[in-house]
Amino acid sequence: MIVVFSAPLNTDLSGFTKQLWKMKIVHRVVIEQSQVLIVEDEHNAKLVTQLYQHWQQGGDFDPELVRQVAEVGGNSTTTNSRAVNFKKIPLVLLLLVASLLLTLGIDFGQNIELRRLLSITDFDYVGRYNTLNQSFESLQLWRFISPIFMHFSIIHLIFNGLWIWVIGTVIEQQQKSLVLLGIVIFSAISSNVVQYLVSGPYFGGLSGVVYALISYAWLWDKLTEKKLLVVSNALMGFMVVFLGLGYSGLLTQLGLGDIANTAHLSGLVSGLIAAVALAAFSPGRLKLNKD
Repeated sequence: MIVVFSAPLNTDLSGFTKQLWKMKIVHRVVIEQSQVLIVEDEHNAKLVTQLYQHWQQGGDFDPELVRQVAEVGGNSTTTNSRAVNFKKIPLVLLLLVASLLLTLGIDFGQNIELRRLLSITDFDYVGRYNTLNQSFESLQLWRFISPIFMHFSIIHLIFNGLWIWVIGTVIEQQQKSLVLLGIVIFSAISSNVVQYLVSGPYFGGLSGVVYALISYAWLWDKLTEKKLLVVSNALMGFMVVFLGLGYSGLLTQLGLGDIANTAHLSGLVSGLIAAVALAAFSPGRLKLNKD
């Protein structure tokens, strides 16, 4: 993502952006202390800069620049801006396939033996379970991550899988697999451990990771200029409200089953921490042109 320019909040950019859409230039205006116009293509960034300078002087769009965009930049940017390159999302595919296979393996929770093996600690049939230290000392370290692959209903699996696909593919394609892997491992371990401390080992699902990816992508856009543009303020607000409804017990009353609310909250916080930590080392700190 490339920041082209910033404009004061009292500047009406609607006419300018309308013309950009007619020319099929994919862009977005982010409202912060000013209006920030962002494009995805470096070629288009240069053209939009020239067009904006011409527009500021009261002129119409330069016909020659319009021709350049139509012939070189516009159409290809539109068709490919959100295309998924499967070679660039191996981790997303692994998360989805592993979740599907292991969820089917535990038969949505009915296969107790496999479920015991994948839970954060082992447990027995009368409600007793091991401690985290026992999992660690026995070198069963996979247990700190493996609960994220277990789902207990088809709706649970599909819901989490869709969010991993929507958010995870953007992060992995734009920031590489290593960044996504770090967020997944950090949020998985933290949400699993905290949920265990609250409820014991009887939980599973990618929801904590999903909350981490959403909060990470949202805060990343606030901190850097290389924006992901996949989580809006409205979506972030909805997820926070959904988290609050989970704690209220309303979602359980509506038939959605027991919800690992603590894992959701821990995942959300983990994503925010990851965004701050990674943005601190990013060369793309937000630098806006001042008019």
